[in-house]
Amino acid sequence: MKTKEKKLIGGGAATTATGAAVALGGKTALWAIFSAGPGAALTGAAETSAFLAWCGGGSLAAGGGGMAAGSALLAALGPLGLGVAGIGVLSTGIGIYKVRRNRNNNL
Repeated sequence: MKTKEKKLIGGGAATTATGAAVALGGKTALWAIFSAGPGAALTGAAETSAFLAWCGGGSLAAGGGGMAAGSALLAALGPLGLGVAGIGVLSTGIGIYKVRRNRNNNL
């Protein structure tokens, strides 16, 4: 196996893992960051509203996207992460295919 193919397979595996982590843990990671910092003193509905506004870049009054933008960001994390994971799987598959094709051509 050539170094280039090893890098392609390794990169694909890393991309797949990153995409899956974003899809499955993105919201949880953002919530943990928010709860430890700006939202530490909040609870309940106030915390949820502030979290959504924080994800959206701040409140509408402060020039941010508000809760709607925050909700859109959180909704996009799943499909975005799965898309990145799919790209990783595809590049890994291409790498494996090239390795096997080269082995068969060199016999």
